[in-house]
Amino acid sequence: MFPRPERGSPSGTGPIRGVAAVVASLALVSACASGELEDPGDAEPRDDPPASPADVPADAVPPPLDADPLWTAPFSADPKPVGEGFVGLAMPDDEHSDLRFLGVDADGTTRWSTPRNPSCTAFTATRADGTALVVLLDSDAAPEEGLAATRVTAAAYDPVDGTKVWGPVDVPGTLAGPGLVFAETGGSVMSDGAGPRVALSAVDGRVVADERASDTTVLHEHEGALLTHAGGAYRVEDTASDEELWTSDDLAPPDDLDPDADAVRLVYGPRPVSDSSAAVVFGWEVTESDTDGEEGADAYTVHDLRTGTRLATLDGDHEPRLHGAPNGTTTVVSGTRDGTDVVLAVAGTDLVWDTEDTASLRLDQVTGEAVYLSDGATRHVLDLATGEELGSGDWAAPTAAAPDGTALVRVDSDGEGDRFVAVPTRLDDDTADAAEGDV
Repeated sequence: MFPRPERGSPSGTGPIRGVAAVVASLALVSACASGELEDPGDAEPRDDPPASPADVPADAVPPPLDADPLWTAPFSADPKPVGEGFVGLAMPDDEHSDLRFLGVDADGTTRWSTPRNPSCTAFTATRADGTALVVLLDSDAAPEEGLAATRVTAAAYDPVDGTKVWGPVDVPGTLAGPGLVFAETGGSVMSDGAGPRVALSAVDGRVVADERASDTTVLHEHEGALLTHAGGAYRVEDTASDEELWTSDDLAPPDDLDPDADAVRLVYGPRPVSDSSAAVVFGWEVTESDTDGEEGADAYTVHDLRTGTRLATLDGDHEPRLHGAPNGTTTVVSGTRDGTDVVLAVAGTDLVWDTEDTASLRLDQVTGEAVYLSDGATRHVLDLATGEELGSGDWAAPTAAAPDGTALVRVDSDGEGDRFVAVPTRLDDDTADAAEGDV
């Protein structure tokens, strides 16, 4: 009933949209000092105290954050929240000759460090059996010697102490996502041309799908749930047990489409704008509309990745934007429903909230407990738990937030790379009392 999905272009004309853009954003390119690649071990333990906080202008901090700087982060590029703290990279400096990844507690203490080849690396966060992991890439590329990578590996670490959990595992190229999906790149690892892809198990790094070895198309992985396409059908499996969770034969078209399944094509996407998400979007295309010269889906449906349960139905004239929340379970989606712009949050099989008071607003980011929308000039902040608007202004969204509410905001840098300062989340009286155990 459903044909094999075609490879999409970066402009989003096909079912796999924006892969090249994500690859380009994740690949980090700079001078490379070595073409050798050694298998990594555990990260080096550290106990570096937090650096003094830099100044943060009060009018640069959006709600629900408080412009009370706590400490300056040691990262040179956008970190990610992993476990109870943060993981990110630091560029070489006078004291360190290597690019290195750092694990930092929510109080600013650096707990571990591990070097990587700076010519092309990337990282992502995942969970295995509920335990947070950070997966780091490495390669033997040496662009200053004209040497493309002959080997790229992935390895997973405990974000608390830097202990290696699995790996290194050879992968065909850089991180393509969503989730633990890695793509061969055209010419070198620095190219944005994505080729055949491989998916890894979050539990042990085992290869669970390889486009080079079968007719399976790897589409979307999230914390052990993997969506693939083969033989005309979509299939989701648990990569820890290899158990099939559901297939596209379990999905029904939206009620207002032609009920004749032979006249409807199911297409994966758009993919999430974040690293991954616990929900997945499918477009439903009525074949007759294609013959009329129309392009794109006639409707979109949003499904829980693990169960296939439909969470929302959206119009086909506005491509949804999907953003996973750092908690790993909540996904925020923007689109059009019955001709009206809508933003909704789903968790598991439940619709948490939706709001139609979002006309012309773009879903930019979900960080910590807040959703950030923008009309290009003004950013609007919604509470992730309720959808209630917390404020609007011209702030930038914070880069990352730990579960305790500590968030990192970008400030002016006087050196190489970016600079981030930690600020707390402003708690209301009830939340503060709960945090202190008074209720």
